This record gives sequence, C-alpha cells and structure tokens, in this order.
Amino acid sequence: MMRVRPSVLSLLTLLAMGAACNGGPKDATEHTTDVKVADAGETGSYGYVARRPRAVVALAEARGFDDPTSRAAIDRLANALSACAGDLAKQGKLVEGAARLLVPVDNGGIVGNPQVVFSPGPAVAANGLLCVVAPVRMLTFPPAAADAGTGGAQRALALEVAWGEELGNVAGVP
Repeated sequence: MMRVRPSVLSLLTLLAMGAACNGGPKDATEHTTDVKVADAGETGSYGYVARRPRAVVALAEARGFDDPTSRAAIDRLANALSACAGDLAKQGKLVEGAARLLVPVDNGGIVGNPQVVFSPGPAVAANGLLCVVAPVRMLTFPPAAADAGTGGAQRALALEVAWGEELGNVAGVP
C-alpha cells in the first residue's frame, strides 16, 4: 500500500475544496446607475427635452396638454432641478441619479401624487425627492377646457429625469 504524506494530502484536499467552490453569489440582473444622455440635437422618442447644468428633463408623453403648456412645465422643472442640484453640489451631497415619473393633473390644474421610480440608492432617492418630486408637486397648470378631447382620461405627464455633476458638461448646456 502506498503511503501519502500528510502535507501532500492536505494540499490535495485544499485544491479539491477550492475547485468545488463556486464564484460566489451573482445577481441574475446586474444593477447599474449609469445615466445615458442623448446628444444635444437628439430628442429620440421624447416629445421635448430640456437640458440644464446638472439636469436633464425629458417629456415622454403629455396626455391632455398642448405643446406650449407641457414644454413650459418641463422648462420650469428643469430650472428647479438644476438650481437644486447646484445647491446640493455645493454641500457635497449631489449624487448621480435618474427617475421616471407619471404625473397626474386634475381638471382644475392641480398636480396629484406622482408615481416615481428612482435609480437604486438611498442618496439618489433623497436627491430625487428634494429636487424632482417637490418641484413637480409645485407645478400648476391651466384648468382643462370643457372640450379638451381627452376622452375622459385623466391629464398626465410622463417624464424621465436625470441629474448629476457630469450632466453639467452635456453639449448644448449653457
């Protein structure tokens, strides 16, 4: 019978155990906080895009609003987001983030509770609540005309918003 030294046996045991281990837990989907911004001339599938230092607000859909009204609201939101992001940057609290919002507006022109999805991270949610949701809730719109033609559907805006220090260098941003 062949005799194996204890050190060789220990080494072989360690190698076998290492080969049997998997690479650790993996997510089926990788989480990312990457924010991609189109070139200054592109709006893609968006109806309107407002770019400001540290802020981009894109209108995905405006239900029950004419173009000038929805564009004015997007511009007001982009201005508010840019100012708020600038304040957070001065305090060292600005993080890169993004959000999708569905903003209901009643026939009297009052904004209801928006449905919001933020990119991952507690700091992103904190920035988004302060710099996106609060200004959205402050928006006002003209009352709906009796012949608005929405077919009984509630007026709403669908928005995609991104903010962060790197957005200050987007082409076309003053």
